[in-house]
Amino acid sequence: MQNDQHTAPFMTSYDFLQLIAKACQSYREKSSKEGFVSFLRDHIFCHLGPFFIEIYFRDDCQNTFIPCPSGPHPVPQKHTACVPTQIPADDPLLADLLVHHIPTLFHNERDADSFLASTGNLTQIILPIIPEDQTTALLYIGCRENLTFPDDYLQGIQTITTIIGSWLRSKDVLSQIENAMASLEYSEQLQQAMYEISEQAHVTSTTRDLFLSLHEIVGRFINARNFLIALREERDGDQYLKFAYFSDELDSHLEGMEFKIDPKREHSMTSFLIQKGKPVLLGPGDFDQFCQENNIKYFGSKSYSLIAAPFYLDHLAGVVVVQSYREFIYTEKDKDLLAYVARHISDALARKKTIDDIRNTNEIFSLFMRYSPVYILFKDVTESQNRVLQASRNYKKITGKSDSEMIGLTMHQLFPDDFAAKVIADDWQVVSSGIPTQLEQHLHGRIYHSIKFPITQENRTLVAAFSVDITEQKQMEEALHESDRRYLIIFDKSPFGVVCFNPKGEVFDFNDKFIELMGSTRKKLLGFNAVRQSSPIVQKNLKKALAGEITSCEESYTSVTGDKARYLRGIFCPVVPGQSPTEVIATIEDITEQKEYENEQHKIEKLESLGVLAGGIAHDFNNILTGIMANISFAQIFLDAGHKSKHILAEAENASRRAAELAQQLLTFAKGGEPQKKVISIESLIREAVSLMFRGSNVKADVAIDSKIHAMEADAGQISQVLNNIIINGNQAMPDGGTFHIIAENEFLPEDNSYGLTPGNYIKVSLKDEGYGIAPKDRQRIFDPYFTTKMDGTGLGLASAYSIITRHKGHIAVDSNVGEGTVFTIYLPSIGTSLPEHLVVAPKKNHPHQGGTILVMDDEEMIRDIAEAMLTHLGYTVTTCSRGEEAIELYRKSLEAETPFGVVIVDLTIPGGLGGEDVARHIRTISPTACLIVSSGYSNDPVMANHQEYGFCASIAKPYNIGEVEQTLNSLPEH
Repeated sequence: MQNDQHTAPFMTSYDFLQLIAKACQSYREKSSKEGFVSFLRDHIFCHLGPFFIEIYFRDDCQNTFIPCPSGPHPVPQKHTACVPTQIPADDPLLADLLVHHIPTLFHNERDADSFLASTGNLTQIILPIIPEDQTTALLYIGCRENLTFPDDYLQGIQTITTIIGSWLRSKDVLSQIENAMASLEYSEQLQQAMYEISEQAHVTSTTRDLFLSLHEIVGRFINARNFLIALREERDGDQYLKFAYFSDELDSHLEGMEFKIDPKREHSMTSFLIQKGKPVLLGPGDFDQFCQENNIKYFGSKSYSLIAAPFYLDHLAGVVVVQSYREFIYTEKDKDLLAYVARHISDALARKKTIDDIRNTNEIFSLFMRYSPVYILFKDVTESQNRVLQASRNYKKITGKSDSEMIGLTMHQLFPDDFAAKVIADDWQVVSSGIPTQLEQHLHGRIYHSIKFPITQENRTLVAAFSVDITEQKQMEEALHESDRRYLIIFDKSPFGVVCFNPKGEVFDFNDKFIELMGSTRKKLLGFNAVRQSSPIVQKNLKKALAGEITSCEESYTSVTGDKARYLRGIFCPVVPGQSPTEVIATIEDITEQKEYENEQHKIEKLESLGVLAGGIAHDFNNILTGIMANISFAQIFLDAGHKSKHILAEAENASRRAAELAQQLLTFAKGGEPQKKVISIESLIREAVSLMFRGSNVKADVAIDSKIHAMEADAGQISQVLNNIIINGNQAMPDGGTFHIIAENEFLPEDNSYGLTPGNYIKVSLKDEGYGIAPKDRQRIFDPYFTTKMDGTGLGLASAYSIITRHKGHIAVDSNVGEGTVFTIYLPSIGTSLPEHLVVAPKKNHPHQGGTILVMDDEEMIRDIAEAMLTHLGYTVTTCSRGEEAIELYRKSLEAETPFGVVIVDLTIPGGLGGEDVARHIRTISPTACLIVSSGYSNDPVMANHQEYGFCASIAKPYNIGEVEQTLNSLPEH
């Protein structure tokens, strides 16, 4: 191609004509592009002069012009170095040439950046070859010398380019005709395949079935023995790659594999191809280099040749890959075809997803209508008609018809007329206004909450109605409303104070009772922080409650104003037990009266415990006094009236009687002196006590007694003892004189009285002095046994009074302020009517004793001995024993001997054995007419006070003397 460049002869026009004629004779239209270029080099380029000549064809993919390899005779390496390796289509030097198709001449172009610089030529010309309207090829002519081309030479060269353009046009037409004929069938086959790909989205049931069909279709046009589809998905902000389909002769186990894409690590081939977004063709020579350059870590076996084309959906990206492991090499045509197929695969997947979504939506809708707990209707609504289109299955509960039976029916065919008319009106209102509505409907005794809204579909308007059965909810709401109402009533009217604390311990709600108990105001209590400002015990318990623990406490409380002192109990309940912190609700109860009652009970328990001791002492003391008094009285019988010992023994007997009175006082304290009750007038007792106690005193008595004061059933002696003790204390409290006030009146106590007494009629007696009063610290102890503030006091007076009043089922209380005096208030049960002050009692007739046999049972030997001596002196035959069992046996034997005892005297209490009551019961069993006398040191025992009720003919209290024994025996009925 290179001639001697020392001479530069240029062809003439004639030479050009001859060259063109010869070339046209040798031209063959059906030669290949390589053969055509060889023809040009052999028959034309070599005759154009001593120049470097090359033809370049346009490559649209790379936007450049490149030389085409020639046929079997390659161009010498020396020639290729003197022409451009390629001519860039976007180079500014070619702007006029490519736009206006004008040949361009270059002289001395030495720009290093120019594509012409590497040729070393000083003169260069580029001419366009235009088969049609666009430059599709270029003719390059270069010369080492700086020459000027003659015009006729340039015209000849342009003629050559025109002929080459016409030849290229003719070759293209023929080639196009041949290719069109060949590709028409191929195109038809391809279009059919693409149609099949599209249809597979409708006919395949699963995505894998779709991929199998795609694999088979692609295999018709490409060697797709090894075919895979990979999908990229995004979940929770991360991207994952999954081999959704992987049919491979070596790596089929990779199907279904999924891995997370880490942008910081090496790419896999599939993830890189998706990211790059362009089709790729790799052959055996460039596979490794491609992986290395793009930082790709290849999974599975290495490909021999590979083509891949990515595709994209809205939220999904993928790539389809076809590869071979030996021999077969894919071409650009295969790559283009796969790219074309990938677009259709993308469309098929999108269509498949849409179809699956629709199918899934329809299935979900069907299941929704089948299993919905909400009643659903879709209706076609116009002004003239209202018919069911769809109904949920559960509507059968309402209409009695299945969902399929309801389709097409009107509202009047489904519901009662009045209800149907209301539904039709509501539906039309929704349609005409286009505004959803909510309403409450009542049908067949049930209540439904319905939501209706319009749905526009083409040229008709539907109404969707969702209804929920809220009957139970309504009932619950009503019950809750009633519960709230009751709660407010309970809260407001509660007899307890109720207060609510927030988690900080601040008061935020309370009832009126709480205000009353606190003696404060709502304004002061609201916001009060009890954790910081309450008493230590309240703070401690409230903190526990705020921490979720239920607590309670009791303490005395004085109101802020100081005019109310109470004893309160608080129960602190956390709103959420176990949670910390939590709100707390506390109930506050006034237990002042309860505490007073407990103190009273405690006092009673103390009196009873001490009473047991006092009673035992009095009993034993009476037994001893019985021996003393009986012996003294018996000894006096044997002395003459003038005997000087007579007076001494009489004094000793009087002393014994005073000792007996002390024992009697102990018994009264111990057991309250079991009252020997009879109907009496309280007025006579009060006036007798006043007359006796204030005689010779400088204290004036002011007595006010209701004229219709009731009588009562009581022990007159014990009540007199109570009055005397209180009057004495009042008299002594006013050493400088004063007035002692006594008020007696009738009063009825209701069932809920504060004294804990049985409801009914009572006599209320108030005794008030004007003395110095009782100190608060002593006021709680004045009824305690042996408590006294007097130097010479015994401490039994008020304790006995308390015991007596309690035994009479009454109540005694004291109220006193230092410097203002003391008031004792007594409540005693009355009979409810007034009676004469004095009852006339017929005197008993005594019969002189007639002698006989007497059995005496007593555990004290001294008493048995003196009793035997006195009774023998009185003319009786006496038998004694110490045990109840022995007395019963002696009496039984006397009956068997038909000489029964005329009288049996038994001691009431025998430690460790049968007492008098049990002995009497046994003897009466074997002899109902037996004459029994009970004797006891517990002179005020119920058996002693009411001996006849227990089967005894008489009672004799210890200590006794011979005269009292004789009088008791004489009072017995004749046998």
